[in-house]
Amino acid sequence: MDDIIELDDVLAGRGYAAARHVAREVISGEENKTKILPPGFFKSDGTLDLYDDVRKLFRPVFDRGQLAIQCSGLIGYFPLNDRFALEVTPKVPIGNLERLVGMAAGYSPQILIKYTRHFAKTAERPESIFLLLCDQLLDAFDRIWDAGLLKAYDRVERIGSSPAGRLDPYASAWQTAKAGRPVAVSSSFERTVDFGPNRVLLFAFEKLFARYFGDPSQSMRHRIRRLQQAIARLEDVTPARPHEISPRAIVSYLRNLPAQHEHYADALLVAQLIVTDAGLSIRNADGTTILPSILIDMAKVFEKYILRVLADHLQTDARISVRDGNDAPPVGVATKLFEPYNVVGKANPDMTPDIVIEVDGVTRLVIDTKYKAAKKIPEREDTEQAITYGARYGCDNVMLLHAGRDATQGYADHVGNVGHFLVYNGLINLEANPIEDEEKKLADAIRALL
Repeated sequence: MDDIIELDDVLAGRGYAAARHVAREVISGEENKTKILPPGFFKSDGTLDLYDDVRKLFRPVFDRGQLAIQCSGLIGYFPLNDRFALEVTPKVPIGNLERLVGMAAGYSPQILIKYTRHFAKTAERPESIFLLLCDQLLDAFDRIWDAGLLKAYDRVERIGSSPAGRLDPYASAWQTAKAGRPVAVSSSFERTVDFGPNRVLLFAFEKLFARYFGDPSQSMRHRIRRLQQAIARLEDVTPARPHEISPRAIVSYLRNLPAQHEHYADALLVAQLIVTDAGLSIRNADGTTILPSILIDMAKVFEKYILRVLADHLQTDARISVRDGNDAPPVGVATKLFEPYNVVGKANPDMTPDIVIEVDGVTRLVIDTKYKAAKKIPEREDTEQAITYGARYGCDNVMLLHAGRDATQGYADHVGNVGHFLVYNGLINLEANPIEDEEKKLADAIRALL
């Protein structure tokens, strides 16, 4: 990471993404809190000056007579209009946030493709963010292919009876004397795609192809086909030399891009992250890579993160299975509410508890995650939902698992019983350092319930 070179002075606004980028004044906000907006958010006709597609992500409110926005569990960079952007940060420390997103297998962030922002680099590489890099590189290469591959002049030397280009009389005389017959030594410059920038792109595509080859999911099959096509389009490019894929070399390629090939800037910036095994910092915008704005839904991340934590810790016991209640069988255990169902013309409602834990094939605990702090008694609506899950899955133990825990609370507190259902408050402190200890203690507490 230390050898990655900052590119501000090299880029100077070059590239397709840079051309679309709008510099906005950033307003800082925090998830699930109200943020008062500065004056001037009303147009002359009295309507709000907010992008229509971004407005639906918030709830405009009035706080003490001032226009404000009620932030949700979405975090990231939200362009509000051409002048302002709202940067919503999570309560989770940045190191823990990267871990949560990295462990949230199957989660895909929301992309605001119309709006761009700067990203800094990081050593963390959550899979969902790395897939974004893959897609951005493929999209940038499509623009390159439409405009034509960048070419360079390469000096080619020939020795034979048919000279081309510039004749070297001294070398020709020496070769003639040596062979005992007329031999010409000549050289010429020919245009070729086989040089540094294209070798960097080929290296990045081959690295991505090796990473994802064999993935059976439909979305990955589409990416793999696009990677194969990109590699085929670079068939006249030879493998990169080590010095050609160094950050310093990539800086030189960017610095020397012809004006008509500035779309290479986008591809080379992303390729730099891939070939150097770097990632994007979700929260730190102090960087030079320009990509579409990425929004992270912390509630969904928390759900997938807890599923992964429990799977990693509990499945060391072969009798225990941690199942995803949001996926249909055979991958998960999602089902329908009514069985049998006798209403014609109306769909049977889905039953999708976040996590179902089985022991020897029998459901022993149903968990619904709640990305919010826990009260001593879970909210009644949440409790009723968990009990409905328990009834449908034939399980007496139900848990509301919250993103918050203070020192006086345990990890799996028994709140009380509702009929024959045992209701538990699950708790984990996402601000803990190290968070790995918190994960283990939560898993151990849940294991004790089984």
